[in-house]
Amino acid sequence: MTIDTAHGMEYSMNDKDMYKDMVQMFIDQRDQNLSDINGAFEKKDWDNYRIKVHGLKSNSRLVGGMDLGSLAEKCEHAARDKDEATILAEHQNLLALYDETIAALKAVDFNAL
Repeated sequence: MTIDTAHGMEYSMNDKDMYKDMVQMFIDQRDQNLSDINGAFEKKDWDNYRIKVHGLKSNSRLVGGMDLGSLAEKCEHAARDKDEATILAEHQNLLALYDETIAALKAVDFNAL
């Protein structure tokens, strides 16, 4: 798992403190986001699922979690298209990649940026 810190720094106007704050906010929002995404998934509420994974896509890209952003985008499009088979096939992968991304973000050395 690689975090594209250059991408995250670009979105933070190359301000390390701003980037660090954005990463911390992303980490802090994990539990609520997972609850919302899983809640929509369990109800098969694909409209709300689409909205929640859209937010995950955007926010993960802001902090440099490009792999998570791509998978969230795939799930977002599947939800938009009511492609339940893809959602069912990728949901657990999305959750696992979310946790991997969180772990990788926690390991970022902001002093080295």
